[in-house]
Amino acid sequence: MTKKDEAIEIRWHGRGGQGAVTSAELLALAAISEGKFAQAFPSFGPERRGAPVLAFNRISSVGHVRIRAAVTHPDIVVVLDPGLLDIADVMSGLKQDGIVVVNTPKSLADIKSEISGPWKLAVVNATVIAREVLGVPIVNTAMLGALVKATEILGLESLVEPIKERFGPRAKNNIDACHRAYEETLVAEMSVVEQKPRKAFETERLFSWQELLPGCVVTEAGNAKQYRTGDWKSQHPVWDYQRCIKCGICSLFCPEGCIGQNKEADFEANLYYCKGCGICARECWTEAITMIEEA
Repeated sequence: MTKKDEAIEIRWHGRGGQGAVTSAELLALAAISEGKFAQAFPSFGPERRGAPVLAFNRISSVGHVRIRAAVTHPDIVVVLDPGLLDIADVMSGLKQDGIVVVNTPKSLADIKSEISGPWKLAVVNATVIAREVLGVPIVNTAMLGALVKATEILGLESLVEPIKERFGPRAKNNIDACHRAYEETLVAEMSVVEQKPRKAFETERLFSWQELLPGCVVTEAGNAKQYRTGDWKSQHPVWDYQRCIKCGICSLFCPEGCIGQNKEADFEANLYYCKGCGICARECWTEAITMIEEA
C-alpha cells in the first residue's frame, strides 16, 4: 500500500495488556529505520487491563508528520481482539479504499459476512500463534506480521531490530511470532458496499442520584455509568459445582464485587461487570473455577 502525497494513518484497536501501544511504537521505529517519517501514540484513560484502548500511527515517505491529533479517518484499522467487533465501531471513519486486519479464529469467509464495506480484509489467528510461540496471549508482534502481509507498508525484516531492542532475551520468540503470522495471514478484497445495521446491546438501567437521594445536593456523575465494563474482558470464570463447596472465597477476593450467589445458592459472576481478571480462579483452593476465552 503506497500513498505519495500524504501520511498513511493507522488505528489500532485492542484491550489493555494485549500490546496495541507497543505495536504502534515498533511499527514507527521500523518505518524510521527505512528512512520514513513516523509517529506513534496511544489514547487511553485510567482503565485497567482488559479495557478497550486505541493506538495510532502516521507514516510518511515524503516529509515530516505535523498532525498530532487522533486518527479519525484511518487508511488501515488493526483489531487485536475480535470481541471488539461487537462492542465498538472499529471501522468508524475508515476510508473507502481502506484495509482491515483482524485477529480472529473465524475463517475469512465468516468475517467477510460480518464486516460489510469496500475494504480489503485480512485475518489471522494471532491469539493461537501467541500462545504457542510466546506462551501468553499477547498478540502485538503477531499482528505486526499480519499488518505487513496485508499492507506491505514496510519490509518485514525492518521489524527485527526494533523487536530485539524492545524485548531483549524474549526477542527471538517475538520475531518468530511475527514471521509466523505473516505467513498465516489470509487477505481478500471486499466487494460488498452496503453497511449492515449495528448490533443492539443489552443495557442496564441505573438509578440517578435524584431517585436514590431525593433532596440531597450531589453533583451528577460523569460518563462512568455508560461503560458496560464486562465488555472489557477477554476471559470469564466458569464454576464446576461438583468441586465448589460454597466457601465464598471467590466473592471475597473479587476486586469488582461482582460475584454472588444465585437462586440455587451457587456462586457466579455478574458478567455485566466482570473484567476477567482471573483472581477468583487463582484464589479458589478447590480449583472449582476455570477461566475460559470469550467466544
